[in-house]
Amino acid sequence: MWLAVTLLVVLGQVAPANPYLEQARTRYEALDFAQTLELLQLAEQVPSNTRAQLLDILELKARCELAEGRRAEAEASYTRMLALDPRAELPSDLSPKILEAFHAVKARLFPADYVALKQLPSAEGLVRVEVVDPWRRVEAVVLHSRGPRDADWRQLRAVPEAGLCVFQLPGDGAGPVRWYVEARGQEGQGVTRLGAPDAPRVWDRGGVVAEPLVSSAPPPGAVPSEPPRVRGTLGWVALGVAVAAGVGGTWLQVRSSESHDAAERAEWAGDARRHSERARSQAGWARALFVGGGAAALGGGYLLTW
Repeated sequence: MWLAVTLLVVLGQVAPANPYLEQARTRYEALDFAQTLELLQLAEQVPSNTRAQLLDILELKARCELAEGRRAEAEASYTRMLALDPRAELPSDLSPKILEAFHAVKARLFPADYVALKQLPSAEGLVRVEVVDPWRRVEAVVLHSRGPRDADWRQLRAVPEAGLCVFQLPGDGAGPVRWYVEARGQEGQGVTRLGAPDAPRVWDRGGVVAEPLVSSAPPPGAVPSEPPRVRGTLGWVALGVAVAAGVGGTWLQVRSSESHDAAERAEWAGDARRHSERARSQAGWARALFVGGGAAALGGGYLLTW
């Protein structure tokens, strides 16, 4: 079982590098904006992209679009970038033209005093809160909770990490727990709330079903479950498929990069187009293999640990 968990961790965290993004940065330094945009189009299709890589791709894409006079497309790229991370900022040493376009999009999306708290799905007894804070006004987030026997509100303070806060509701005693969340500014003032003292959210401690200590006998005519050995075999087969898909996807990704290089070296436009189409096709198949491999890894891990 531990080997299965290790494989899941490796497959889930060790993502292949994005060669197109590195090539795009090189072409950008050479002021070849058209070629940079082509490479970024391929880079964005890589399924193993992290959130940080996607932000880099969109930010570099907007720079090139502005350099080519395509303001509307650059604003669309900045809009997608800020949707991924409302707190995103640009280096202050960029050209005024780039900074002006970025700040114009940000001001259009978010008013100057905009702050929002959004509750995210979480496990029983946990409160996960997304802090949407584009202008960096929030210093801390405080959970206020009160059980049926509490006379006053309990407070639990946290500092947002990557725009998220996670709180554990008090589990002592019986009965519902009332709670609300408050975002506070640098001087301790309340900025916004999720819930309120007079209209709190309620956790009724429901949704948890205790498993019986002794398993009951199956009803007459019930179909017996799969033997553990069969599940284990299927789990290892699924993990093998996941590894093979990861290797195949990586190989196709490398081949796609080589096809793109061949398109750059081609002397004839027809050859260049053919190599470019092959690069896009290989990148698409690589993405499909990575997605399929991830699904197989999850299924295999479930079968082995079930």
